[in-house]
Amino acid sequence: MTSPLYLIAHSVRGEAAFDVALQMECPHCQGNSNKGRDPYVCFDCEDLGYWWIIPTSGHRAFPYWSVGINDMSESGVVTYSIGTDKSVVYLNPPPMPPGWPDHYRVGPAPTINIMSLFKAQRPAQPHIPRRL
Repeated sequence: MTSPLYLIAHSVRGEAAFDVALQMECPHCQGNSNKGRDPYVCFDCEDLGYWWIIPTSGHRAFPYWSVGINDMSESGVVTYSIGTDKSVVYLNPPPMPPGWPDHYRVGPAPTINIMSLFKAQRPAQPHIPRRL
């Protein structure tokens, strides 16, 4: 059985972007985040029980908006049926919240002392003074 796909809006290098994603069971809590383990809250999935994964790259995503692809129509609307009521939602995600976690976690480049790469790794030999 394949997982349903979603259209998500998330942050990629600080910019809002659309992507296709699926939900994967959280490897930390195995989808049972707080079921029967009060006051346990899974820190890895934020108590959702799943992660969002981009299937083409395998990277984890942190969406701030999502909609099921099977729920979309060609006209760009999403129709949800709840009992006998139908509600139509237009595909218009909100602006990205400030400080939203990024898809790619990028930090500063590591500093390397290049001279340490050329130093000999052998132990220092004792100095023997010469007699003249």
